[in-house]
Amino acid sequence: MTRVGAAYLVRRLAVAYATLLVVMTLLFVLLRAMPGSFVSAMTTPGMTTAQLARLEAAWGVHDPLWVQYGRFLLNYHTGQFGWSPTMHAPVADVLARRLPRTLVLFGAALLACYVVGPLVGMVLGWYRDARGGTLALAVSLFVYATPVFWVAWLLVWLFDHRLGWLPSANMVTQFPAFAPAPLPVALDFLRHLALPLLSVAAVGWVGAALLVRPAMRDAMRADYVDLARAKGLRERTVLFKHAGRNALVPVTTSAAIALAFLVDGAVVTETVFSWPGMGRLIVTAVLDRDYPLAQAAFFLVAVVVVVVRLCLDVVYTYLDPRISLGGRDE
Repeated sequence: MTRVGAAYLVRRLAVAYATLLVVMTLLFVLLRAMPGSFVSAMTTPGMTTAQLARLEAAWGVHDPLWVQYGRFLLNYHTGQFGWSPTMHAPVADVLARRLPRTLVLFGAALLACYVVGPLVGMVLGWYRDARGGTLALAVSLFVYATPVFWVAWLLVWLFDHRLGWLPSANMVTQFPAFAPAPLPVALDFLRHLALPLLSVAAVGWVGAALLVRPAMRDAMRADYVDLARAKGLRERTVLFKHAGRNALVPVTTSAAIALAFLVDGAVVTETVFSWPGMGRLIVTAVLDRDYPLAQAAFFLVAVVVVVVRLCLDVVYTYLDPRISLGGRDE
């Protein structure tokens, strides 16, 4: 790695840390700005005044604001997110159970969207004058405008209630009739994963396709495409290896933006399908006024988005060799 590339990575890491610091500060301010004390959500009807005082002292609600803020930053830097009064467990333990479930679902959805979408966009851009290209574009635009929750409900109605092919609730069968062997459990998990994955991917792939299509049309007019054809390379090789690779550069930025929108989709999709992940956890924590849990869940989602955005910066250099790690065109 060159000195310029190392300096660029250091700057990007500094920006990522500053972003997370802003997120932590906003979470601290918003929590304290809510009406009443968040400790009131942890009280029970039978608590005495002395018990309430001990609870408030344990959370330090009467300490100066700057002391609370310093303690909050220290705890979040060391992974000490507190105790969940509704889950009756450390917040870190609850997040450690829920985060992998969301990563599996939406990691697979993001992968499906950005495998299917760019491939469709390449074909639509390459064969833009072919019969059916306009119809395919119109269908793509219609799908792109469809709300994710409507698609989710439609899939639940069709594949669960009408056909009975796929389950629409939970991550695994709650009271399975099969033996708990690895293969039946894995197949049962995949059956439960199918509908929420399909509901997200059915809409999400179109954004990447619509972004790649005009980039593919520009790549077709490039000199390196004419040179590849002059060498006698097959049309498929020219399409995917030469023109398609350069058309993928703007998709990298789109993937970072799509990741943020998938966070919104997580809340809707996991609620519709009762998927026990971060999205459903956030909704439950907010409704139950479990502020330590909701606060840490929002922060963890922000960490995932920032880390993925940082990794996508490095992907640029692979997709387009003209872009150096320092951000300059070579």
